[in-house]
Amino acid sequence: MKKNMKKSLTILISAVMLLYTLVGCGTGKEDENKEPVAQSGQQETAEVPAEDNDGASESTDGWIPEKAITIVVPYDAGGNTDIPTRIFAKYMGEYSDVDVNITNIVGAGGRTGVKEVMNANPDGYMLVLQSSGFAMQSALGVADFTYEDLDAVGYFLESSLALVVSADSPYETLDDLIQAARENPGTLKMGSVAGTLPLFAAMYLEKENDVTFNQVDLAGGSKAPELLSNRIDTYIDGFGAVKQYIDSGDFRCLAIFSSTPVEGYENIPTLDALGYENFEYLKQNFGLWAPKGTDKEAIAYINNLIKQASENEDCNSQLKEISYNAMYSTSEEHEAILETIYSDFSEAAAGIVQ
Repeated sequence: MKKNMKKSLTILISAVMLLYTLVGCGTGKEDENKEPVAQSGQQETAEVPAEDNDGASESTDGWIPEKAITIVVPYDAGGNTDIPTRIFAKYMGEYSDVDVNITNIVGAGGRTGVKEVMNANPDGYMLVLQSSGFAMQSALGVADFTYEDLDAVGYFLESSLALVVSADSPYETLDDLIQAARENPGTLKMGSVAGTLPLFAAMYLEKENDVTFNQVDLAGGSKAPELLSNRIDTYIDGFGAVKQYIDSGDFRCLAIFSSTPVEGYENIPTLDALGYENFEYLKQNFGLWAPKGTDKEAIAYINNLIKQASENEDCNSQLKEISYNAMYSTSEEHEAILETIYSDFSEAAAGIVQ
């Protein structure tokens, strides 16, 4: 988009120069007409062909960035959260005159990166990825900040949890699994990691069905090998993390924590289709936070980048390949959803927080 715009402006300038030469105009007017075009950041929308301006940000008033925007991903580079965020940021950059970069600041379950951004200048140039993990950490008394300590920018990414068993498991459906847990309280081994979204998902199933799993803490280890070796009976993880094992036939997916089927996997039932309710707080939704007090016009500008990237077909296609979906919310909607999620996690954690 940017290269096409520059090419169009170059052709336009050349045409103007040729015209003035033919009619015998002096160089003074030629220089006068070239000067506004050469200034970076100015938009000559009346002169740029419409097709070359399709990718430009829809917002031309208010805050305009003068340097790259940085999104802090508070998790490891190359991980299941980092990769889709990088894809989305690339497309955000296509609708801005500046780059949208990713930097990884890890530590303390993501809290180190959040704290870095909380202490940053609220000028719109530094943001941080917001995940459900921070609502859980707050509910468990681990995080000393909440959504109220930052400014919501908007949601941009969503995915779902999935419950899997090994392909040779006797459990063909989620009902089979629940029935086994009901008949053998506390014996069916559910792989989990303390303080994570899958643990809360397992707790949700326990509460909704009045059953008890034997929660096997797999902190520091991979869940897949544990299930492949039958050391656990089942576990819950992001669909993107278990997809390869479903595709290979090693795992059987009994349910997806969503109201909407995963494209290409419509045969796997959603919790909604199975009659479950009030599980929305268990969605793997990701948004952006800005330092508290960030210019509202800067937030509006970035939110508009999210909107345009979320509507980009190529962006959506690349995300779906790794079992994520682009999404969009206004900053106001983002904050309202966060308020509900924090409340839901606090309620869910009430039974385990002493």
